[in-house]
Amino acid sequence: MNNKSFFNLPYIIKTSKQNKPSIVKIKYCKKSLDILSTLLKEGYIRGYFIDSSRSMKNILILLKYTNDINLLSLKTIRLNNQRKFLSVKDLKTNFTTFNLLIISTKKGVMSHLDAINLNIGGFPLLNVI
Repeated sequence: MNNKSFFNLPYIIKTSKQNKPSIVKIKYCKKSLDILSTLLKEGYIRGYFIDSSRSMKNILILLKYTNDINLLSLKTIRLNNQRKFLSVKDLKTNFTTFNLLIISTKKGVMSHLDAINLNIGGFPLLNVI
């Protein structure tokens, strides 16, 4: 499966808000799994698990609600339709007002706050708004 299938994640979360489901299903993708791991660590979802009971693997996401409002809202980061590396300095100066920026680094997918703490930069993937 193409690694770019994680770009469907924001759309699926957005459209699921209308029905307020407790579980959302997406196609399995390693990058999506890494993103969900970061979202779980940061407290935006209740959990996730892999469903491989059928011929196609899926990931089931356990959404988190507070006062009937889904905590998770994602936006894909596109910087001039190209991948732009963000240094630690960029992250410290330009992205301190973001709720959570998920970036891909040489040490894996993580939040921009973790990347700043590890003093590494990376490529932006998603913004949690």
